[in-house]
Amino acid sequence: MSEYDLFLKLLDDDMINFNALLIKYYKRLKINEKDVMVLSSLAREEMRGYGNFNPQRLKNKVALDEAEFFDSLSRLESIGYIVITTAINPKTSKEYELFSLKNLYKKIVELYSDIVKKEENKKTESFYDSISSYFETLFLRPMSPLDADVIRRWNDEKLFTLENIKSKMADAAKIGKTSLSYVDSLLIKEKVMREQSPEYKEANQVINELKERWKK
Repeated sequence: MSEYDLFLKLLDDDMINFNALLIKYYKRLKINEKDVMVLSSLAREEMRGYGNFNPQRLKNKVALDEAEFFDSLSRLESIGYIVITTAINPKTSKEYELFSLKNLYKKIVELYSDIVKKEENKKTESFYDSISSYFETLFLRPMSPLDADVIRRWNDEKLFTLENIKSKMADAAKIGKTSLSYVDSLLIKEKVMREQSPEYKEANQVINELKERWKK
């Protein structure tokens, strides 16, 4: 399932507060407070299954005067957040208008994904900088490309905490070992020993039993 499809499902299941999202990100979406009011009303219409576009009905639900309402509507349509299309009623042969907020939803998903990626990058940089700084202080030498690769792998795999890594780096320094590959071997050895302990096996068994119950 794509991020967009997941967003629509959560929205449909009422697990996302769309109004709160608009209020939080409207400046990033380059819209104003009046636009938020119009979009919120349209989103409510869409969630209730009213795909027909009825500007007069919508205007009565928004606390804006007529000029403000239609100015906002025109602006949102021009930037693509509201898409108006026409269709023909097969029974009456009359033309009517439909609206879609699909582009707006896509933009919100894109915006949110970008924010999450930036936060993840910040965490990665913080993790890398913390270890590299400690490395040079502790081992009194610059890092090699191999050492840098080990840090990146630790960050990707997330098997060891920063505290645990630094502890093993200190242990390695005490015996004159200054390679992160050696530190990695210490961490892996400790992990294997921990997973072989009776306490770990018992806890793992309890977790597996709970998972089986949740499936039922």
